[in-house]
Amino acid sequence: MDTITIVNDEELILRIKDDADQDSLLELIDRHSGIYHTMVDRFLSGPTNCSDKQNFLEDKSLAIYNSAINFDPERNTKFPTYLANDTKWKCLNTLNKRKKFTQCSLSEVRSEPSSENGMTSMQEQEVLSLFKSFVKQECDEKTKKVIDMRYNQCLNKTTPWRIIAGKVGMSIQGTINIHNRCLSQFKKVSNYV
Repeated sequence: MDTITIVNDEELILRIKDDADQDSLLELIDRHSGIYHTMVDRFLSGPTNCSDKQNFLEDKSLAIYNSAINFDPERNTKFPTYLANDTKWKCLNTLNKRKKFTQCSLSEVRSEPSSENGMTSMQEQEVLSLFKSFVKQECDEKTKKVIDMRYNQCLNKTTPWRIIAGKVGMSIQGTINIHNRCLSQFKKVSNYV
């Protein structure tokens, strides 16, 4: 009677790292393909993610191999957990990269720039100017400081909330609440927003 020995994941990973054992890699891929597929399906579902999802599924073997090479058993985690987290972060990073670089047609590039709400850049500048004058006239000193730091310190960028909160000496949520309260007051008196 033949006895079957079941090798644990750590032993398979050790064989892959030390001996470049293909059989161990195939066994590891066979064991953990389900976890990999589940994470890819969970984070890259939907019609807009089809090409990314397909790329991830095609690279399954390489991804599991890389996770096995980078896995550290000293960190008190099991390989399936490590693989799931590694896959999750790779999926989320892919989604984040796509958000940063939105695709548009050539006709959209040639047309006059406009924001999501349909305002041209000239109208946005006018609204921003009105907002700044509203803040100067109507708001208290702490609100003025938060708004000034948020919109006036960086050219073409907004200052991160954590930096504003540190300089004002408040929590991040507190500075966001002051900002949002000021915006809602401006919206009540303004016809633009």
